[in-house]
Amino acid sequence: MMRLAHANVERLTYLTTWVGGDRSFWTHDPDRRLRPDVRAGLSAATGVPEGAIDALTLKRFEGTLFPALAPRATIRWLMPLGKGSGYRHGRAGLAFCPGCLSEDQHLRQEWRLSFVTCCPRHVTALLDSCPSCGSAYAPLSNDLGRGRAWLGERELPFAWCPECGHDLRRSPTGEVAPELSRFQATLLAALEDDAMEWPGAGEVPALEGFDVLHQLLAVLRLPEAQRGVVAASDLTGPARMPGRRNGSFEDWALADRRLLLVQLAWLLGEWPHRFLGLMRLQGVTRRPLVYNMSPIPPWYDVVAEQVSQRNGKRPRPVVTLAPHLSLPAMQARRDAADTELERRRWDILCRLAQTPDVVEVARHVGVSDQTVRALLRRYNDLGPGAMVRANRGRAEPGRRLLQPEQEAELQAWLAQGRVSNAELADWMEARCGRRPNATSLWTYRRGCGVHSREGRRVGGSSGSTKRLGNGGIPATACPTLEDVDSAGMLDGGQV
Repeated sequence: MMRLAHANVERLTYLTTWVGGDRSFWTHDPDRRLRPDVRAGLSAATGVPEGAIDALTLKRFEGTLFPALAPRATIRWLMPLGKGSGYRHGRAGLAFCPGCLSEDQHLRQEWRLSFVTCCPRHVTALLDSCPSCGSAYAPLSNDLGRGRAWLGERELPFAWCPECGHDLRRSPTGEVAPELSRFQATLLAALEDDAMEWPGAGEVPALEGFDVLHQLLAVLRLPEAQRGVVAASDLTGPARMPGRRNGSFEDWALADRRLLLVQLAWLLGEWPHRFLGLMRLQGVTRRPLVYNMSPIPPWYDVVAEQVSQRNGKRPRPVVTLAPHLSLPAMQARRDAADTELERRRWDILCRLAQTPDVVEVARHVGVSDQTVRALLRRYNDLGPGAMVRANRGRAEPGRRLLQPEQEAELQAWLAQGRVSNAELADWMEARCGRRPNATSLWTYRRGCGVHSREGRRVGGSSGSTKRLGNGGIPATACPTLEDVDSAGMLDGGQV
């Protein structure tokens, strides 16, 4: 919008009023709120598709960095502009890099994010205020506020202070700690990939990862946690608390946010052992670890639950998954499962690999914890092949008493006449060396594969078997639909 106004030698207020009819456009956060009529007017005036215009706003981070982009409410990881009277900015909400302003005079979307405190290109500390007068960096105030107007200027006024006119490209910058630049690069990569590599938990959704990181920064605000981190790591903490009593990470000054992010990167090392040891040593309970989190990611809830033992609550046991397969291999088998039951089994195992808590996994999947424990024991003892093992109702040749040739001989003998269960048991014991029980006798007499609902349908209904008793008709002697002619007659008699 500022580039359009400068290229057309027009005031910002006149441009937005002419394009979309919005006279109050600049009184709100222009990176958040873009009315449909303004977007349509911009697209018609510039020829840029409306989707590309939406991508220039902070909406591109919706669903990855924060759940939703509200037009006015406070949003985590997003620096508020903090408007004062009129168009003036009462607090810094946009950072800048003097080196970037000297090269191309472009404003970056990432400069509105609270965890971006150093320039990825120049690896120098970002600034958010004028080093000469201390006013907040707000280049649009050069046209809307009391700064110098840009109607007759050849350059965009991005590098001028709107209050004192200082050239911000000449501002001194300082170096940043290497661990801070690496940590910030990891977070920026998570924004692009929509996934975050979390130590000890593998790859987690970016939205869950950023939610947990913001919660840990709130924990670092606790005096006891801050004392413990400073004593254990020798890292300097913020000099003083923010002005707001219930403020968040975005209320800290830019220099203090850099210190907190370095502490956070140290706290994530050797996760979760370093974190748990520090929380228990400083007496931090579970409540601040999950306060105002909804929903709580299960892989983080397992760690937070282990702090609850200070309150006399017994922590839930952490299960161990046998290292038969890696997590990507289990996920591949889950995606390639032939049946829904097999897919659910692999899904439970994948969740156990990421969250070693039986109760939490059972709660998310919707089964009992006994079912999850039984599946876990089955996988640990028998390996991956047990996940595709035959269920009840399927024949298992290894458990049959007779060989196929012996079964054919038995069926031929049963077809000759009535045979009692005692005679049948003696015949089978003489050939296999084991005396069959009542279920085996029932199975072999009817000629079905296994005692199941499908097997009970072989050779007639279960009611007919009860009436026949020990002298039941064998499967080979039972009439079939092929034996009944079109008139409904069987052997000359009415069916």
